[in-house]
Amino acid sequence: MYCVIPIFKDPNLHPLHKDNGLSALWCQAESAEEPFFLIQHHPDSDKMMEDYYWLNDKLIQTPDKKLLNHFYKFDNVVDKNFIWWIDTGKPFENNIRNNAIDFLSNKFYNVKKLNEIIPLSKHNEYCSEVYSRMARAYVGGTDDYYMNEFTEAFGSIEKNGVKVSDDVCDIFDMRVKKHISDGKLYSNYNLWTTTGRPSNSFGSVNFAALPPEKRKAIVSENDYLVEYDFDAYHLRIIAYLVGYHTFDKNSVHEHLSKWYECSYEESKQKTFKLLYGGIDKETREKVPFFDLTHKLINNKWKEINQNKYILTDIYRRRIVLENYEDLNRNKLFNYLIQALETELNVRKILLIQDYLSDKKTNLVLYGYDSFLFDFSKSDGVDTLKEIKRILEVKTDVPGDTESYFYTKSKMGLNYGEMQDITERL
Repeated sequence: MYCVIPIFKDPNLHPLHKDNGLSALWCQAESAEEPFFLIQHHPDSDKMMEDYYWLNDKLIQTPDKKLLNHFYKFDNVVDKNFIWWIDTGKPFENNIRNNAIDFLSNKFYNVKKLNEIIPLSKHNEYCSEVYSRMARAYVGGTDDYYMNEFTEAFGSIEKNGVKVSDDVCDIFDMRVKKHISDGKLYSNYNLWTTTGRPSNSFGSVNFAALPPEKRKAIVSENDYLVEYDFDAYHLRIIAYLVGYHTFDKNSVHEHLSKWYECSYEESKQKTFKLLYGGIDKETREKVPFFDLTHKLINNKWKEINQNKYILTDIYRRRIVLENYEDLNRNKLFNYLIQALETELNVRKILLIQDYLSDKKTNLVLYGYDSFLFDFSKSDGVDTLKEIKRILEVKTDVPGDTESYFYTKSKMGLNYGEMQDITERL
């Protein structure tokens, strides 16, 4: 077993940036006391382009599997941050400081290939400290499936990048300029968050929360951008869990507004307040959906208190009670729904990426309840219809073809100016 930490030439650039690349691999064998480097290029070493393929036969542990995969996809890799997250329910806080690295990073922030200025001895000090603080020794288990599919799904989206307009620096600011690579920006999904719902930001751009005025900076590399948005995704997920089959392809909020006897906008506000703030007795007696939901919330809260843990619905990940100081029944329910949302979406992403493997159309951004594609007309409109089908079915049920999670579709030349095409698909 080897611990492997990649040292990219420029720590401030995305590993997929054209001006980046691997400088060295820091390696620590479990059976050896001293670590060593496999050098690709570093001025401290007279070695260059050392062989690393022999590691493919070994079990590798690394702080970030998705990051390592961007350099080379080794066969058997364990994400140590994932192990930490599984054990604690929290992301690993890498607050390790190295005075020499900090000094050089601050002084030469804008210098290209900064990690090749930093001496190998300092890289060794830093990596050795990371290694010493990483989680328990890996023993294998059912969580491997979760780790592998999540890193594969979101890593595959990152590799596609997003095409940006010529005026992207005016729309954002000049900080993004250094991050543009062949007209693209690359996203970075942080997978191991408290709720299990990935965040996504890199190079001063928060891809997960782009305001409308900045979305127009994202353009099509092929022909058109196409976005699919789920209609009331969380509500439909909950309805699926509680067996409430009354929701159809029409608006969920309009359906509930009739029970509330209020407007569409008032319905939306009231629903989310009820879901995550508490469902009152009057609403439970009046609205069947919330009566069933209330029972589910209480059952999940009872389960975690009795067993001291609870399993997510698809990948069976443990959420352990002792890892959360301020957990209550509504917060637990929110975590479980966000977890199921993400797990469903990972299944969908993997199916979509497999379907698009021989096509020009690419999945370029993921946004919890939305998916953005760079569509090539050469693939034909049937490609868009098949993507829609994959998104809408209950993909945790093999062979299911019936729509359940309905979507709305938009198309445009840029992400900020798109027209509804739902009825055309």
